[in-house]
Amino acid sequence: MESSPPLSRQTALGLDDEGDKFEYIGALYIILVWMTDGSRGASRRWQLFTALAIAIGFVALNARAYDGYFQDDELDTLTWAPSRQIGEYLRWLISPVFNKDNFRPVGHAYFTLMGRAFGLNFPPWITPLFAIHLLNGALVFFILRRLKADAWRALASVAFFLLSAAALDAYWKPMYVFDLLCATFSLACILAYMQRRWVVSFLAFWLAYKAKEMAVMLPAVLLVYEHWMGERKYLRLAPFLLVSLSFGLQGIFLNPNKDNDYTFRFNLAALARTVPFYFERLIFVAAAVIFIRDKRVGFSLAAMLLLMIPLLFLPGRLFEAYAYLPLACGAMALGVAATHVSPKWIVIALLLWAPLNLRQWRRESRATLAADDRNFAFVDAVMKWGEKHPAPDPLVYTGVPVNFHAWGVTAAWIIAHNRQPVESYYFDSAEGRNAIEKQTVVLGSWKNGERLELGYHQAKATR
Repeated sequence: MESSPPLSRQTALGLDDEGDKFEYIGALYIILVWMTDGSRGASRRWQLFTALAIAIGFVALNARAYDGYFQDDELDTLTWAPSRQIGEYLRWLISPVFNKDNFRPVGHAYFTLMGRAFGLNFPPWITPLFAIHLLNGALVFFILRRLKADAWRALASVAFFLLSAAALDAYWKPMYVFDLLCATFSLACILAYMQRRWVVSFLAFWLAYKAKEMAVMLPAVLLVYEHWMGERKYLRLAPFLLVSLSFGLQGIFLNPNKDNDYTFRFNLAALARTVPFYFERLIFVAAAVIFIRDKRVGFSLAAMLLLMIPLLFLPGRLFEAYAYLPLACGAMALGVAATHVSPKWIVIALLLWAPLNLRQWRRESRATLAADDRNFAFVDAVMKWGEKHPAPDPLVYTGVPVNFHAWGVTAAWIIAHNRQPVESYYFDSAEGRNAIEKQTVVLGSWKNGERLELGYHQAKATR
């Protein structure tokens, strides 16, 4: 299967600052609009122009995501997703039963469609992620408008959300499409509920859960809204709460992961790991709104915290992209809080945040692209070997790129051999030693952390 090389060795390891200036330009543009027209009610044309400028700034700032490459989880998904039939997606999309195999039809459909269309050609995979992220920014804007935030403050909050590095991987890595889509339908659920469109809200909630299980907390978010800002007609929430309770109990009692990274840990030790990790990524929100007394701010913060509850008891799965939906709720809190302060304080907040965010973006984007270069070097060597040697011989390997796991190696080997059933073993494992002694294998050696050398190794018994 053809594999596209990342451009990061040529463009990212010698990062220049030209693209980084877009973030400062975008922030300064918003500031200038506020100082001139914002307080007087600028025209809708200027608002649309500002929204377009924020979107262009986001794409320009994150264009290096196209230089990336797949990680092990994504390769593993690509071994099976492209072959799934639409009937299976539809069956699990409407099923009220918890899927023990962690099959998420909304997100996995992306892997099926993109895998069939583009295979291991990585750049096309990024465009849908960018589009979904921008759509989520639009949903945050419309929710803020329903919360009576003016357009300019809502746009400032959207800029914070879209440009924030706090959940960078969410729109840089295909595997986090689940988080993006869960946020899309969760925000749509909240917005539709505010508009009193109960059926649309329920359908969006269902799709949000089918994208990722953290949406099980959405009915609690709606309950807070109904109590603080609604008509306190709780009966309309009954379908939401019943579905949430059903899926929640199934997830706890039918979860096949009894003692691994996917196991819920309901103890203080788990909180000691998860709370600092996620608080670090959302500290700017907490610091900016802590002294604002407003039910709208309280609702947004409650939504952020409630949606984080499942994450707080998964200490084995600490990824910044998981904070994506809570970050969107945090942006809502900022937008509402901004209605209580004058533009000059918003300017100061932006000026304090922008350099810190930019430093985080540089650090994380460099680390991501460097890891992607290593992954590409490994996987590309495997793909080239598969083109020349289609026989499904076992692979025994002596090393892998940092944070590239065994399932990623097996997935790459399977894809290289047209998804035939093949085996791969680590050299020092019992299976690896046994394969070397008894059969001809392909021996892979990861040299100097940057290249993979492959060659046949004939078993002693067959020489």
